[in-house]
Amino acid sequence: MTRRTIVTLAAMLGMFLAAIDQTAVGTAMPTITRALGGLALYSWVFAAYQIAFVTTTPIFGRLADLYGRKRIYLIGILGFVGASVLCGLAQRMDQLVLFRLLQGVGGGAVLPIALTIIADLYPIEQRLRIQGIFSGVWGLAAIVGPLLGGLLADHANWRWIFFLNVPAGLAATAIIMAAFRDPGTPRPGRVDYAGIGLLSGAAVVLLLLLLWGGQAFPWRSPAAGGLAALCVALAVLFVRVEVRTPQPFLPFSLFADRVVTVSSLGGFLLGASMFSAVVYIPLFAQGVIGMSATAAGVVLMPFMLCWTLSSIVGGRLALRWGYRPVTAGGMLLLVSGFVLLTRLTAHAPIRELWTSMTVLGLAMGLTATMFMIAMQNAVPSAQRGLATSVNIFVRNIGSAIGVSLQGAVLIGVLTARIRTESGIAGGVGRITDPQAVLDLTSQIPLTPAGREMFRLALAQAIHSTFVLGLALALCGLALVLVYMPSGSVVELSPARAAGGGDAG
Repeated sequence: MTRRTIVTLAAMLGMFLAAIDQTAVGTAMPTITRALGGLALYSWVFAAYQIAFVTTTPIFGRLADLYGRKRIYLIGILGFVGASVLCGLAQRMDQLVLFRLLQGVGGGAVLPIALTIIADLYPIEQRLRIQGIFSGVWGLAAIVGPLLGGLLADHANWRWIFFLNVPAGLAATAIIMAAFRDPGTPRPGRVDYAGIGLLSGAAVVLLLLLLWGGQAFPWRSPAAGGLAALCVALAVLFVRVEVRTPQPFLPFSLFADRVVTVSSLGGFLLGASMFSAVVYIPLFAQGVIGMSATAAGVVLMPFMLCWTLSSIVGGRLALRWGYRPVTAGGMLLLVSGFVLLTRLTAHAPIRELWTSMTVLGLAMGLTATMFMIAMQNAVPSAQRGLATSVNIFVRNIGSAIGVSLQGAVLIGVLTARIRTESGIAGGVGRITDPQAVLDLTSQIPLTPAGREMFRLALAQAIHSTFVLGLALALCGLALVLVYMPSGSVVELSPARAAGGGDAG
């Protein structure tokens, strides 16, 4: 086994740890809550990790360019492992939330730098061929994570969800330390602390607004307006600082390349439409069709499998035809998948859900993977870590905005329908959280006819979120068709002299 293969496996292992942790914890949370108490902090176990992960991703990507991939990756994965131990030792829910925040910081380094290491190890031709394997890591984590979390929570101890990260994380650390060689000499420069602080502050405020809006306070409230104004102010200050500083944290010259710009905007629209839709498809399966939680999770399997398959095929197609035809085809499939979702009725058979998820999975492999590789290939090696992390950052921000926006639409439509249906209007109180709908339906005192009305109202509300996703997918298709440059992969690679595979 070659040195490059060993490092690739270690990078995949680090990615798998960061990916599986979220899905496994989600399944075990009821057991964790019973053990630690603190039900009021339930959602913060997820929110703390996500806020830290999203906020630190671009920071670590930039630091990896300045100080070397190896050093920053090792700091990240050791921090992730250490925080995992603390999570497993937590005695109260507030402690678990704090340790999950630290774990998210480590995850913010592991994921983008692992992808950057792969870009350094392989030239573009080989990278396009193996990228599907890395997409498969996410699919495997999405399938194995809930099963592992449930198994450990029911038959062992929930703390092992976190403790199992330790041997795997230390193994990945040892391999990277021994086998990986940074591509070239790092070029340390002045760290733009002001830019980092302003961007991080804007991201945290935005995520808090999306987390609390419509639940902790109404969207039309002074609190929501204040957070929105603070986010805009921090974003404006960030732009002013980056334009004036000689060594900016995020050089806006990066977006002079149309491939980078289109891939960033495309990733944002993809996150806002597709990743948010995945949140509400299980809700449709359980709340409308009446499937169990396990069966609803199985509905996502075609999505994950087809994502992996189309990533492998898409890489080979891009080598032959370039990014534009492949990403345009992926966006067209995305639009087609949302059209299928909008045609779902309250009496839809399971095969229609499977068909929709199959089409959407094929779309993801031809878009998400291509946008990532296109950005990596469009910049020199010295900016590859930043480009990778920016792609992940905008996609996660898009996902957070999409989930919040679609959730607001769902609640608005569902509330309006409830008010007009005499059979359920008196039995259902104010709804603020879309994910609480399933618990609500098991608690409200409704007649069978009233429950049927509620089911139909929920179907219409979720249908509205799919219509919004379709609109966002159409914007993504138009963006790629109009602005993505044509030409071969090599022609669109101004950084090809720096190449890839220089760490091999």
